[in-house]
Amino acid sequence: MAILLSVVPSHSPIFWSCVGVYADVIKLLSPSKRLQRLAEEIARYSRRPPETPEQALVRRMDEAETLTEYESCTVDLDKLQGHEAWKQEKDSIEPGYNPEIIEKQMVRLKHAVIDQDRGALEYILRTGLSRDLGGMNSLRLYKHSWFGTKKLIDEYIETVLQSVETFSETSSRNDIPTTEVRLHQQSLEDALKFFGRSALTLSGGALLGMKHVGVVKTLWEAELLPEIISGASAGSIVAGIVGSSTDERMEEVLERFPFSDLAVFDPPGTGRIGWAKHRIGTLLRTGAFFEMDNLKKVMKTWLGDITFREAHYKTGRVVNICVSSAGSAEPRLLNFVTAPDVFIWSAVCASCAVPWVFSPANIYEKDPITKEEKLWMQNAQQTFVDGSLDHDIPMRKLSEMFNVNFFIVSQVNPHVRVFLDQEEIFRGKQPAAPVPSRYPFQATKEYVRREVIHRAQQFADLGISRRLYRWTSLFNQQYTGDINILPDIRPSEYLNMMMNPTSEFMLRAIVAGERATWPRMCRIKNCVAIELALTEAIYTLRDRVNFGPEARAAREQKRSSSRGRSGRGRSARPSFLRRRSLSIESPVDGENGPPSPLRVRRNASLGSISLRQGLPLTTPPRTTPYLSPQVGIEQDIFADALAMTSVNSQPLNGSLTDSHVLEV
Repeated sequence: MAILLSVVPSHSPIFWSCVGVYADVIKLLSPSKRLQRLAEEIARYSRRPPETPEQALVRRMDEAETLTEYESCTVDLDKLQGHEAWKQEKDSIEPGYNPEIIEKQMVRLKHAVIDQDRGALEYILRTGLSRDLGGMNSLRLYKHSWFGTKKLIDEYIETVLQSVETFSETSSRNDIPTTEVRLHQQSLEDALKFFGRSALTLSGGALLGMKHVGVVKTLWEAELLPEIISGASAGSIVAGIVGSSTDERMEEVLERFPFSDLAVFDPPGTGRIGWAKHRIGTLLRTGAFFEMDNLKKVMKTWLGDITFREAHYKTGRVVNICVSSAGSAEPRLLNFVTAPDVFIWSAVCASCAVPWVFSPANIYEKDPITKEEKLWMQNAQQTFVDGSLDHDIPMRKLSEMFNVNFFIVSQVNPHVRVFLDQEEIFRGKQPAAPVPSRYPFQATKEYVRREVIHRAQQFADLGISRRLYRWTSLFNQQYTGDINILPDIRPSEYLNMMMNPTSEFMLRAIVAGERATWPRMCRIKNCVAIELALTEAIYTLRDRVNFGPEARAAREQKRSSSRGRSGRGRSARPSFLRRRSLSIESPVDGENGPPSPLRVRRNASLGSISLRQGLPLTTPPRTTPYLSPQVGIEQDIFADALAMTSVNSQPLNGSLTDSHVLEV
């Protein structure tokens, strides 16, 4: 062994191969059992050589517990494997990627920032921003390295952020008139409108939907959580709770999630015998396996009686809940626009009403007058079922309502994951082909999906009831977006999808959601950061308009001019005691002056209208006044009120006279 160590270095694979062979010889020839066991251990260890630096970094990356640890490992891997050289290069093999366009736009922004040219900044921000400028949003540009993409793209994003900040600071100075600040605010709002908005959509998936909490937590901690959040079925639970929580309470809500009461299927503490008893009783009574009361109780505990409109006013976020009609295939998206007074807990219960798992549910809203609970769309007499049935990811509705053109999708639906194409994964080797290769199995899955849709269309053409093939709508949807987050799912988790989540499962689910989000954070940041910067700048300019020096001076002037006003002036009179501008008599010039006749012109549009003869068109004299004496009303004011109510009626002889016609 000493001779072997002197000839071959100990870190060489040849060395450990020789050690293994030497240990096998000792194990076969040694008469001692103890020596044979020792040689066997040495031989087993020699066949497991020590980790290389790359293997150690990969292992640390897989075992990382925070986003900071993960990113540190990926940066070191890029340096070790030489991927930094590709980042510094300007060109790449991806079709559609045009670095010259990106560089040209970046140079224009830099010059405008250096010169503090608000006009140039306003023009470029309003007309030149795009998520896919020069093909910079291509997915494959993020498959050449462990962390990030081209330095040119990162530099462009930072330049845009600096430009937005500079424009906001120079436009909100105190020496700029409020009218000009308002115009700059409108320019940024137009820029955001043209740039588009992003949305986080959370799919269904029963118990697997709790993995969405880890996705939301990662985006929230990185300050990249979009304002528009949508959820269907199990995803609606997370969307409803997160979307109705303020920024101050978000951290508390995310920490509380794993240890809260989430017994949505059965009451807490239900054993196996009790579970079977409940299932049989519920099935015989309602035709479904589970009661909606448990889910309703959990959601009311989390959300209370908050409505979509109240949640939007409270947090500034837009909560969207997908529901499906039990009698038709028309999808519905509930939010503060389409259902402002609907209780969020009620919408979540309807979105989770999976057919045969829960009974179809009603949706309830808050009465705007009495504040009591009442049935939503009572005249329509509709019930609602699982939102994933017709639109698990409501892209079309969100695009139409809120100008969303970028979708971050967290997908855990088990029947969807089977048919999704596997996203290209970077394993340390840069791709050599311009486009990823397509495997035969992916083409087979696409063929099966199209065949199901074709057979469903044949059923519809034959006039068969849609209820018999309603499940085919699950295949006729788009389940992916611009960035797809696919948390890992263990095979054993499929067997417990209809069980109440435990704290241990929730902690594992949150970690799975976090780890699935980390590899996509660089692309999410590059695609969302500009939008969030524009939103923040708009809020800054809006505060300057509403609370700036001119606004404060105007409020002070209005407050000072209202001081010392007589309490018995004309404006102090009740509105029902004031003279109307269009009455039979004109306003009085003095306190006791006689009224002058009101000059009116004939309305030409009424000249050809004739009234039927013999109709009793005379107005009978009123026997009781409109007002009765009240305490606290002076007699002269009360007399004026009575004079206004008395009208000298005259008969109309078949036509309208000039003295009784007013031109509108």
